[in-house]
Amino acid sequence: MTANNATTAAVYVRVSTARQEEEGTSLGSQEAACRAHCDAKGWKVSEGHVYREVYSGAELWDRPKLSAMRAASREKAVGVIVCYAIDRLSRDPVHLGVIVSEADHAGTAVEFVTEPLDDSPEGQLIRFVRGYAARVEREKARERTLRGKHSRIMSGKVHNYGHELYGYRRDKERGVRDLYEPEAAVVRRIFRWVVEGGSIKAVVRRLNGDGVPPPSAGKMVYKDGRTPRWGNGAVHRILREPAYKGEGIAWRRQSTGKNGGSIVRPEAEWVKMPEGTTPAVIAPETFAAVQTRMDAASVAAAATRNTARPYLLRGLMVCGVCGRAMRSCPEKDRRVYRCASRETPAGACGGRRVPAEAVEAWLWSEIEPILENPGIIAAEVARQREAGPEPTLAADREAADRLLTKLDRQQERNVRRLAEAGDDFPVDLLEREIARVEGERKSLRATLTDIDARVASREATVVRLDDLQAYCATVRANLKAVDFTGKREAVEALVERVIANGGDPIGWKMLGSIPCPPAGIPYSIS
Repeated sequence: MTANNATTAAVYVRVSTARQEEEGTSLGSQEAACRAHCDAKGWKVSEGHVYREVYSGAELWDRPKLSAMRAASREKAVGVIVCYAIDRLSRDPVHLGVIVSEADHAGTAVEFVTEPLDDSPEGQLIRFVRGYAARVEREKARERTLRGKHSRIMSGKVHNYGHELYGYRRDKERGVRDLYEPEAAVVRRIFRWVVEGGSIKAVVRRLNGDGVPPPSAGKMVYKDGRTPRWGNGAVHRILREPAYKGEGIAWRRQSTGKNGGSIVRPEAEWVKMPEGTTPAVIAPETFAAVQTRMDAASVAAAATRNTARPYLLRGLMVCGVCGRAMRSCPEKDRRVYRCASRETPAGACGGRRVPAEAVEAWLWSEIEPILENPGIIAAEVARQREAGPEPTLAADREAADRLLTKLDRQQERNVRRLAEAGDDFPVDLLEREIARVEGERKSLRATLTDIDARVASREATVVRLDDLQAYCATVRANLKAVDFTGKREAVEALVERVIANGGDPIGWKMLGSIPCPPAGIPYSIS
């Protein structure tokens, strides 16, 4: 532990899902146990160093609270990290090793309330085995669930996992779906409205206006007491679901493992369920007609977006109230950006529309001086090259390199001992240890490859800025006449996002690759 802040402890607590947090599965009890541990040790827990996270323990760089705690350790703001158990910090033994090695290098101790952690060879082995066991058990549980689900599907029965498909209820004994008429009637209304010419947004407005409970009712609870509402996504999924025409398809989607998301599996993996497994809600002709309308609407919308009304900041606008992306929306005779929260079950966040022409002109006035002076970009390229990789990635690579060097030496000793072993030596135990260390080395090399890929991505940003210097040279002479495509190229290179709410430029903010000076302060010409 460092001399500075030696008695200041950081507390890290984690659960894997939001449901665990809502059900009280231990965030609070973990923190209480960690605080009691700190009290017993005489350590002070600063409120600024309590990190509460809802994220999978298999992730490392995607956990913002963990990254913030590690930054505090590197900056020597804390002297000890306290976590309830090893698997709360990480379920991956290699990631755990990186975190502990980094903390050790910074002079920060790591302690677990329920498990001792020492740096002896035995302690290192126990730490690895526990982390490895947690990861294996996690994968085994997932594999058992998928195996059981797939086996039931292949036998011609609907699986019994997850929420019910809207409009149906499962008969678990028979392995089929039965119509649930209160919801099936809503599905018929949705398809009829679209066939009659209604848009998805219009359907959403009618459903919410009529007070129809959405598919998320009873499944989603908002902490602020809001009532779930219909959104564009829910209606779109219903309109694209082949089950409603009586065609049951299983194994069609696959979880991404992040934020409840999923992707469509390759069609070759789909399993068509026997006829009668899923009764039809609508006629196949109605389903086909809706697909035709939706496909035509998508093509028309794409054409409108790309030609009729180009939006300079498409994909870059962020709501200043809730942080969601803002959609580019034609509104009568003008273009505006509006928060996407209007299309979610939770409803609009209260953020105001942003006039497109005004915010685009404001942004261009912000970045035009940069394009007129390539020296600013050259200075930023030099700064980024001098700064090198992100501190977290650099620290991770150093920690992983140290671990790999340590494992290399350990394996050399193991191999030497195996070659020198006599007949009475337990060779099988040593061979298992060699295999274990080799597995850890392999995982660590994969982690190093991942880190290097992230570093390479940052270096690509510098190359992109180099290219931007060349772009500036071509447009500098005729900057006032640059067309939409040229402006979009510059915006994509310089701007990460624009945060806005309403039509007042005072509340607008640009975040990008090149820092802009305060208004009224000219750029220096190099």
